[in-house]
Amino acid sequence: MANPQKEGGKIDGGATIWARQTIDSEIFSNKPDKWFKIWFFLINQVNHKDTKQFKRGSGFTRYEWIMEKTKATRNEIDHCIRWLKSATMIATQKATRGFIITIYNYERFQTLSNYKSDTKSDSIGETKAKQKRHKSDTINKYVNNDKNVNKEPPIPPKQVGGLLTQDEKLFEEARKEYPGTKRGLSTEFTNFRKKHRDWKQVISLLSPAIEKQILLKTRLKEQNKFVPEWKHFRTWINQRCWEEEAEMPRSEWDDIPEITD
Repeated sequence: MANPQKEGGKIDGGATIWARQTIDSEIFSNKPDKWFKIWFFLINQVNHKDTKQFKRGSGFTRYEWIMEKTKATRNEIDHCIRWLKSATMIATQKATRGFIITIYNYERFQTLSNYKSDTKSDSIGETKAKQKRHKSDTINKYVNNDKNVNKEPPIPPKQVGGLLTQDEKLFEEARKEYPGTKRGLSTEFTNFRKKHRDWKQVISLLSPAIEKQILLKTRLKEQNKFVPEWKHFRTWINQRCWEEEAEMPRSEWDDIPEITD
């Protein structure tokens, strides 16, 4: 392959823009690896400018094309698309032999002028902040290992240098993901720990349960059915709503047959 920089030529196919914050996103950090490949494919598949058929950020695709490029299974693609819809990242519409996809916020993230310019090196303030964080990491490491003490943190838990504990990170992920009314992390986490003696055993169940309930409400809304209001997060926690079981309404995706030529 010719080197366009060396030859002075331009790269064929155009380009898409990816924010640096992408590496901190839910789909990049906490979802199955194939999901980000699917997301990457979809971003590159939609139109980068308006045409007669599709507007910028929209386009036509097929399961076959996604499977071929990402090596994901149909089931993996199906689950990823459902999550992307529930996270309000895309919208889909059935079409002959495929579907039309629209990427929300495409204009914002694919417009270079929307990004803050990055200096070649960190400012003095940023450098000091990083040094402080690194120092806090080191302190935290030695504090946690000191005398091999295995005690539960007080309520609210102490944080060394403002860093969150692993349990707090899990809870904060669920708290942020929850669509209903909620209070701050410290208040909600303290309530969670006081209310449930088995909090350490169930804390990892919160986010998956919230994701499932978001999907459930999304499907109910799509089918013009009654959608219950989200409870206050404190009530959701107190009533152990992560243990609720509900039958998932069928989606249009469940009925799409395999596409064959």
